[in-house]
Amino acid sequence: SPTPAATPTLTPTPTPTPTPGPAAVTALRAWTSRYGDPPNTSWARLRIPVLGVDAPVGTRAVGRDGVMALPAGPSDVAWYDLAAWPGMGGTPGEGGNAVFSGHLDYDARVHYANAEYRGQAVFGSLRLLTPGDTIEVVRGGRTLRYTVKWVRQLSADPARTDWGEVWSSNVPVESLTLYTCGGDFDAVTQGYRERVVVRAERVG
Repeated sequence: SPTPAATPTLTPTPTPTPTPGPAAVTALRAWTSRYGDPPNTSWARLRIPVLGVDAPVGTRAVGRDGVMALPAGPSDVAWYDLAAWPGMGGTPGEGGNAVFSGHLDYDARVHYANAEYRGQAVFGSLRLLTPGDTIEVVRGGRTLRYTVKWVRQLSADPARTDWGEVWSSNVPVESLTLYTCGGDFDAVTQGYRERVVVRAERVG
């Protein structure tokens, strides 16, 4: 099944707490003010009011290799088209379980801007969500509202976490699943050992 471990980490950082260089932008608000949204991220917007998130969303098709490609940079979110995986995923407003990811933090040159970013990324505070918080997806002139049901920290190792169950479209209510990196940073693999996963159900 598709797994976030197919790409070693949602952030290309070699250290969990990077030291800013003189040319790096270190705050998301400053980054988006300077460089705007990444290309090809007009598919939707994802809003998490309690966290101050209002992010552009691009699409990523997941092929039979199961690779869930990363968002373009620190400020955008990826929605995964899991059509090649029957019984998994979904599209907001059309049922199933829509799967999204965003970076926890970021320490690299962002290709579309040709500039360095080092600091917290769009899903840097995802772990702070609690049941009852609202998540919105704005797409096609509609605002779809979802309520957080649970927040979990799961092993990134597919031998320890059944990601097929996490991504399953077999849900009682149309749902969203958001995920990002979490847990300890592994200096050997240059990735985080866990994933923060949020499940929300549609309410409007």
